[in-house]
Amino acid sequence: MKDKKIKILWIVNMVLPELAKHLGVTTSASGTWMEDLSDKISQYEGIDLAVACVYGNEFKTEKVGNITYFLLPGNGKTMLFYNKNLEVYWKQIEESFCPDIVHIHGTEYSHSISYMRNYPDKKYLLTIQGAIGKIAEKSDGELSFKTKLTNRTMRENLRFNGMIEQKILMKKNIKYEREIIERVKYATGRTDWDKAYIYGINPKCKYFRAFYNLRAAFYGCDKWDVEKTDGIKIYGSTSCGSPLKGGHIILKALAIVKEKYPDVKAVFIAPADDNGNLKVTSGYTKYIASLIDELGLKDNLKFYNRLNTGEVIETMNSCRVCVIPSAMENASATLRESMDLGVPSVAAYRGGMMDLITSGINGFHYDYGEYETLAQRIIELLDSKELSVSFSENAKKTAAKWHDREKNISDMINIYLEIMEEN
Repeated sequence: MKDKKIKILWIVNMVLPELAKHLGVTTSASGTWMEDLSDKISQYEGIDLAVACVYGNEFKTEKVGNITYFLLPGNGKTMLFYNKNLEVYWKQIEESFCPDIVHIHGTEYSHSISYMRNYPDKKYLLTIQGAIGKIAEKSDGELSFKTKLTNRTMRENLRFNGMIEQKILMKKNIKYEREIIERVKYATGRTDWDKAYIYGINPKCKYFRAFYNLRAAFYGCDKWDVEKTDGIKIYGSTSCGSPLKGGHIILKALAIVKEKYPDVKAVFIAPADDNGNLKVTSGYTKYIASLIDELGLKDNLKFYNRLNTGEVIETMNSCRVCVIPSAMENASATLRESMDLGVPSVAAYRGGMMDLITSGINGFHYDYGEYETLAQRIIELLDSKELSVSFSENAKKTAAKWHDREKNISDMINIYLEIMEEN
C-alpha cells in the first residue's frame, strides 16, 4: 500500500452515468448507486480504479475523471451467457491494468465468467444485487400459465421472448450465477436474506455487510411532508414494467381502495404515451392494460416513460404512500429511497425487503399475492395522517443509518484493504 496503489477492476452490467455522458448515450436507470461509490473511491489516493462494461462494436479504453473505462464489444446478449469471445478482451485488460482485486457487481449477467475461468487465482469480490436462483422462480409474478399464454404480443410470438420464455431463460442463468458465487472468496451484501443465499452456495466465502449510497440528489433534498402531498396519490415506481415487480397486484388493490377513495391516483414508470397512458409493448403490459379496463382504473392512473432523479424525488414526495409489490427482491432501491425521504411505504414480505421494514413501526408488510391486505394497508395510511407521520419519522431514522455517505465509502475501502492484507 505504501509502495503503490491498489488496482481495482469493477465488472459491471451497465454503462455508468459518467461514461454515458462522456459517450453521449443514455444509460439504464438501474445501478445508479454505483455512480457515487465509483466517484468517491476513484478519489482515494491509495486506489487506482478501472471499470469494465460491455458496450459498442469495438474494444475501447476511455479515461473519464480518475477512472479508466474498458468497453468490451457486444450487447445484452453478449453478457447473458458464457461468452468465450470475451477472453481476448479480458486478456488485454489483464495485461494492461493487471488488477489486484476484481470486483464483480451483480450476478444477473455472466460476462465475468470468462475472466474468472482464465484467471482463477485473482482476488475476486462479489457484490450481490439480485439472486437469480430465487428470483427466477418468481420472475413471472406468479401469473397463471393461461394468463402468460394469452397475453403475448405479435413480436413476442415471432421472437419467442414472452413471459414464458423469459422465465425459462432466467432459470438457465442460475448455473452461471452459482459458478460466480462458488469462485469468489469474498462477497458484500445488504440483507440477512442475501447473506443466507450466498452461504447456501459457498459457505467458505467471507461476507461483508456493505450498504449502498443513494443517488447524489437525495442528499440534502426536501423530505416528505404529509401536508404538502398532492391529494390521494400512490407511488408504484416500475412495478408495471415486468411481472416480477407485481404491478397487477397494485391494480387489484387499487380497485378496492377506490371504493373508499374514488379520486385515488397511482403513478408508475412504464412505457407511456404523451398523455400519460400505458403503451402496450409486451405481453405483460398487454395484461396490465386489460386489467385497467376490467377494473375501471383508467382515470386513476398516470404513467411516465422515464423520470430523472429530481423528478423521482418530487413525485415521491407528492404521494401519500409508496408501494413495492415485488414477487421477489433483495434490497429494493425504490423502497430505500422512499424510506429515506420518509414516504410511508408498504412492501411485499419477500426476499431482502423483510429486513428493511419493521411492520407497524416504519412501514407495512403484506404477503405478496394478498392484494386485499395490501389495499387495507394503503387505506390505513390514507385514513390516518398521524400513523403516516409516525412511519415517516421512523423510516427516515432507519434509512439514515443505511445511507451514511462517508461511512459507506469508508467501509468499502476498508473491505478492499482487508482483502489485500489476506494471503
